Amino acid sequence: MAIYQDFLDRTSDALVSGDAEGFLRHVHLPHQIVTDNGIIEVADMTAALKHFDGFFGALRAAGADSYVRTAQSAEFIAPDRILGRHIAHITASGKLVTPAFENEMEIEMRNTAFGMYWVRHRVHAVGWPDILPREENK
Repeated sequence: MAIYQDFLDRTSDALVSGDAEGFLRHVHLPHQIVTDNGIIEVADMTAALKHFDGFFGALRAAGADSYVRTAQSAEFIAPDRILGRHIAHITASGKLVTPAFENEMEIEMRNTAFGMYWVRHRVHAVGWPDILPREENK
């Protein structure tokens, strides 16, 4: 559980701060993002950066200053793999900008760091990376 929570904290901090390099070093490619609307295949680093930028842009447009993911369960399913479940809270000035949502993720140790190669965001009636409201271009 401690390894999984540390992974969540590091990647959440990188996402909120816009640190693409820090976040993407923990994404194993090819990667899958699964939502209630379908599966998004992320084949290469160009696509990974596009999705990072999209989600970071959505967070920034919503004024989000915190993305807290709290581990609910985590278990080793192999010596180098952890399957975990967590809940995400995205806030701006202490107020939720989207309802809390559950996620599942499998992380794997490669070389010297854990990275994710799939994540399941249990969000309803939204698409990735637009899980947050955006302002219309004027």
